[in-house]
Amino acid sequence: MEPIYRLMTNEADYRAGCAEVLRLAEREIRIFDRGLVAVRLDEPQHADWLADFLAADRSRQIRIVLHEPETVRKHVPRVMQLLASFSHQMETREIPDNLRHLADTHILVDHRHGVRRFQFDQPRSALIVEDPPAISPWWDRFSELWEQSHACLGVNATGL
Repeated sequence: MEPIYRLMTNEADYRAGCAEVLRLAEREIRIFDRGLVAVRLDEPQHADWLADFLAADRSRQIRIVLHEPETVRKHVPRVMQLLASFSHQMETREIPDNLRHLADTHILVDHRHGVRRFQFDQPRSALIVEDPPAISPWWDRFSELWEQSHACLGVNATGL
């Protein structure tokens, strides 16, 4: 497959690009986002797809680094349900205060595909498909953010 790079300039294209990249996932999904609202992971079809992705193989993982975990807790209930159901495969972390100036977001899949939103308040973004060299610096950056961030949105077991 030839690499694809497509510039997207509106919210509908951004959401379509995110859905396209997520559907390509076979092993790993990495998300760096403000609060998961713009990507609309809470829509039933996305949440169902993510659940099916995780349920198909216990080695599959989703890692998410957030600016605003409270936004997810309050406004993205299906993702919270996924975190509860797949806590062994899905993990979230909150970015530290010294990195709050970062304004981009990205969804990265299997070291090969991704969507980069250049500034979270603007819809301008890029879809990258089947291009490991283009994804590699962003995958590495996500790994660095992951290491510097701290756990959030943990699932509590109560009533036991």
